[in-house]
Amino acid sequence: MTAPAPELLTADAPTGLTLTATPLGTVPLLQARLAISLPLGTPADLAASDVLAACWSLHPATARLEQVGGIASVSRRRNWLMVGLHATTDHQQLMADTLADLTHATFTDDVVSRAVALVTQQAALAGSQPTVHATRRMWSQHYGHLPPAVDPAPDPRLTSRVTPDEVTAAFHRFVTPYRAHLALVGDTGAERSLARFTAALAGWNRDTPDVGTPSPRPDVPMPEITSSHRPGQDQTQIRLVAPAAPRRSVADFAAHQAAVTVLGGSFSSRINTVLRERHGLAYRCRATTDYVEQDFVVIETDVHTRHAEQAMRLLMELTDEFSATGPSEDELRAACGFITGAYAINTGSQSGRASLLTAAITQNLPPSALTAVPHALARLTVADVRAAAAHYRPDRFSGAVCGDAGHFPSQWR
Repeated sequence: MTAPAPELLTADAPTGLTLTATPLGTVPLLQARLAISLPLGTPADLAASDVLAACWSLHPATARLEQVGGIASVSRRRNWLMVGLHATTDHQQLMADTLADLTHATFTDDVVSRAVALVTQQAALAGSQPTVHATRRMWSQHYGHLPPAVDPAPDPRLTSRVTPDEVTAAFHRFVTPYRAHLALVGDTGAERSLARFTAALAGWNRDTPDVGTPSPRPDVPMPEITSSHRPGQDQTQIRLVAPAAPRRSVADFAAHQAAVTVLGGSFSSRINTVLRERHGLAYRCRATTDYVEQDFVVIETDVHTRHAEQAMRLLMELTDEFSATGPSEDELRAACGFITGAYAINTGSQSGRASLLTAAITQNLPPSALTAVPHALARLTVADVRAAAAHYRPDRFSGAVCGDAGHFPSQWR
């Protein structure tokens, strides 16, 4: 059984901004989530976008909202600039004005300097993390290079050199309503919210929107898994990625979600049952879905270096078997129930519903995916999910095994 469909009201502004409002009166709050598509073509674009996000966090408009008890957050997720605001419903106009001020912002040299220092410190810390190194190697192996949109963090050498003029240029290039989406969820009427925020953002426009750069495409001729020697690193990070079946409908998306859940998306999944429960090789092992202009399956497993060879062998066996046979009826039923339950729980809370709307937009799904995906899950057959799983063959995976190579088999070195 799926949850009742929430009321969704969507409108397209003349500027290119799409707004979706949905009422939910569980608490007297309003959530506003703005997602702006970023045309990240170079590592310098990535550095500038992260500094820009930090400048927004330091802007007086966000401080003004926080002074009345509201919360503002700004971040970059892949090739999206994300702004999240929430406050009590009586501050709805202030929230709309905050977004209007941010979309017309200017930044002092002092604010840019503080943002540069903050982002550079964070980028340096992120770059030192083994999981970030492994993720970079995985995407580099898939694409033949590291597209900025999939880099977990910018290069601190680039962020440290970002100037106020570059932030201004990035602002005018990136902060455009073209392909942007605003989700409004809270204790207020949908039509009222749409009208208020549409009016506040009516002046947000760019004469020549940047339509972005071409989608990343692999340069390597065929998938390949490589190893990366990390001296003294006893824990090995295994990161594997494979493209999913081409998506033609929400039903294809649902089949991909179900297949990945059976493979490694829950505690009862095959990867978790075999690697964690049966062999005790890893506490953290999972398969997840991802989207970078197309759907992907990503496998993440952290094991002691001396168990890396065994873990890789088991992962290849699991994906080989699953791609050939797909799920059982019981596995499909459990996976669909798990995902449907997650949708129901999230749809029932303001923050959860806002997150689902934003996730839909950043995965090239319509706002109606909140109900369309659970409905599609209810109609899935074993054959549907087997067809999705067929794309998870071992020879389709690219990736990296990163750790101290002293325990790796000789053919990996």
